[in-house]
Amino acid sequence: MNHSDIIGEWEITRNIEDKLNQKKFELEGLGNFTDNDELYHYSEVGLLKSDSFHSKAHQDYIWIIKPKGWKINFSDGSYFHDLELVNSEQRVYHECVNDVYRGEFLLSLPNDFKVTWNVSGPRKDYISHTYYKKI
Repeated sequence: MNHSDIIGEWEITRNIEDKLNQKKFELEGLGNFTDNDELYHYSEVGLLKSDSFHSKAHQDYIWIIKPKGWKINFSDGSYFHDLELVNSEQRVYHECVNDVYRGEFLLSLPNDFKVTWNVSGPRKDYISHTYYKKI
């Protein structure tokens, strides 16, 4: 795998199980990684829906190239987690105030990758499964 394998447009399918509110959501959308020198900008747009809910959704991240992977930041520049290029399967961890994010990445670059987040906290308890397929 190479850093540049992530560049391009991705079809996204995300399933979210909100255990706290006993609801299920699905997101279908597009993600795009663009190369800006040593920074990769990730932008995601989609439609988030459940039985009685539909909303446009978006998120942005900055992936900073490191020798063996990336440092992933939120769009405001604050740190999220690292991701290693050399490991196709890996776990990541992030604390955000009272919430804990436990992630699992399965990288099959350049064709696809999967991400699972288990998120817990006083007001959050959900599992998110996202599948990214290169377009």
